[in-house]
Amino acid sequence: MLLTSPPRRAGAAVVSSESRPIFHRGQIQDAMVASSMGTVLEARLFSWIDYAVFGAMLLVSACIGLYHGCNGMLKKKGKDDGPPRSESGEFLTANGQMGTLPVALSMLAGFLSSITLMGQPAEVYLFGPQVWIFGFASFLCIPVVGYIFIPFYHKMEYTSAYEYFGERFSRWLQLFASTMFTVQMVIYLALVLYAPALALHQVTGLDTNAVVTVMYVVVIFYTTIGGMKAVVWTDCFQVVVLYTSMLAVLVKGTMDIGGITTVWERNLQSGRSNFFNWDVDPTERYTVWGTLFGVAFLHISIYGANQLQVQRYRTVATIGQARRMLWINTFGWTVVVLMTVYAGMLIFARYYDCDPLSAGILSKADQLFPLYVMDTLGDFVGFPGLFVAGIFSAGLSTVSTGLNSLAAIWWAEMNGTTLKNSLSQRMSGLAVKSLALFFGVLSYALVYVVPYMGGLAPVAISLSSFFAGSFLGLFVLGIFIPWSNTAGAAAGLAAGIGIVGWLTVGGQVMSDKGQTVFTPLPVSTDGCSMANATILTEHKTGELAFVLYRVSFLWYSLLSLLLTVGVGVLVSLLYRWLFRSTGRKEPLHNDSSPIFKPSTVAVSISMKPATCKLLLKEGHKDEKAVLVTCNGRVPAETSSSRDV
Repeated sequence: MLLTSPPRRAGAAVVSSESRPIFHRGQIQDAMVASSMGTVLEARLFSWIDYAVFGAMLLVSACIGLYHGCNGMLKKKGKDDGPPRSESGEFLTANGQMGTLPVALSMLAGFLSSITLMGQPAEVYLFGPQVWIFGFASFLCIPVVGYIFIPFYHKMEYTSAYEYFGERFSRWLQLFASTMFTVQMVIYLALVLYAPALALHQVTGLDTNAVVTVMYVVVIFYTTIGGMKAVVWTDCFQVVVLYTSMLAVLVKGTMDIGGITTVWERNLQSGRSNFFNWDVDPTERYTVWGTLFGVAFLHISIYGANQLQVQRYRTVATIGQARRMLWINTFGWTVVVLMTVYAGMLIFARYYDCDPLSAGILSKADQLFPLYVMDTLGDFVGFPGLFVAGIFSAGLSTVSTGLNSLAAIWWAEMNGTTLKNSLSQRMSGLAVKSLALFFGVLSYALVYVVPYMGGLAPVAISLSSFFAGSFLGLFVLGIFIPWSNTAGAAAGLAAGIGIVGWLTVGGQVMSDKGQTVFTPLPVSTDGCSMANATILTEHKTGELAFVLYRVSFLWYSLLSLLLTVGVGVLVSLLYRWLFRSTGRKEPLHNDSSPIFKPSTVAVSISMKPATCKLLLKEGHKDEKAVLVTCNGRVPAETSSSRDV
């Protein structure tokens, strides 16, 4: 799917394809144009120490997976006394035995991705520093996720978050939601591994596809061998690498340019000091309202309805631990956002009078950060290797988390099948590993379409936003609207994904046709060396695209949520009215809310097994308890409901 990308800047210079850098035999042949001094810098390549630093990160990641895989096999060797399919539970959720801090760091690593480290500095360079509000907006999700969704998932004991759709609505809706999530996720995973490969190509000239292949081999290896424990502990190691590399680059870059004062003054002079845009126009790319409330709903959607995060809640034993994980993750994410914003300002301060994009040094804005690292820190052996290791770490952690989560979803889709019921513990473990392997190979195959998607940050946010917002809408329909039904939920999900997906595709198409979607801030090429500067031509400002195509992608999550809930409610009402007007009996569905269900007088209800399972998990124990019978059989007395 083609998604929104940064359009050409109105009135900016454009460069012919022949003038772009050419990489040949592992060397960058084009010289990089210097900024303020008007001199030409020789291209710098990886030293053997840089390769060693980068290779050590990959080796440690693989060894962590190998350790946990071998350790798990040694513990189970000669024993078969665990619960049925315990090996699959170990692979997917570590049987709920992980500690709070490592899982919190794993959540952070899975959420960050390489797109954050490369895409957000590029966004700040092009559109200004208002991205800084992203981090603080994430705190708004804690009351909703921490006190509604986390207790809900712990209470229902789901492996897949979307099992709820099967019990609340229907199995085919669960399958539809799982399929939609899978489509989104395999594309997203390809995107986050292409980003670091692009970085390595920029600094070494190595073939991007070859680098991506090596990365996928490593991540598939340790994910399928070690399971959730390998994913979590590898993520912890990779988060340390990520923070170390970012801090090293920012501190050294600031010292070289003359301090924070120089960075601020150059951004101020170029109109990049506006941290608060109070415009209420939704077509403005970044405003306070979009970055605060739009991103807040995005975080609620991701932490409340995304399998990658939901699965982490099940790896710890208590609700309190899961809440603490959310707090730690939010603080860590805010720090990273502030670092990437400063990185964007630092890059602009370096090239404030010689834009590498207009000068033809780069073909994509996402290459700015790698260029900056090699330009300013290339003489310091090991720094480029550390930076690329940090980028790769973010990408690998997201992919490993994604593969494990996709395996969990489709393992849950097999519930009730003869095949799954017939599997032994050992074969169950092999089955979930095979699922992770399959989705890893599938995601790798999609890497080859990533170059046609546009800028990394807006593509990733757009892709995550309308899928996550629509899934959150389904949970809202199921939990808070007891009379919503399967027809309404399906229509709402289709509307939320379809309409907002159409907006992102339309924006991309209009941008490709030369229409203006968003206009980046002005840049300069006055300081470029005339000896090597590319001949520039003026690009005429195109007409404005259709207004809906210009709606900021920051609103996509909220928009898809509103569409899903709104259409779901309307279709549910229409569906019920049609059945009542024709005198036919409406198909039975479970209209209970596992969180907000009032006590009712004692009644005897006969329902299908899935509905019984949902009601029994709620567990009421008072004088007005509901008596449930499954196929005429009265189940054992339920336990008292837990406080949420």
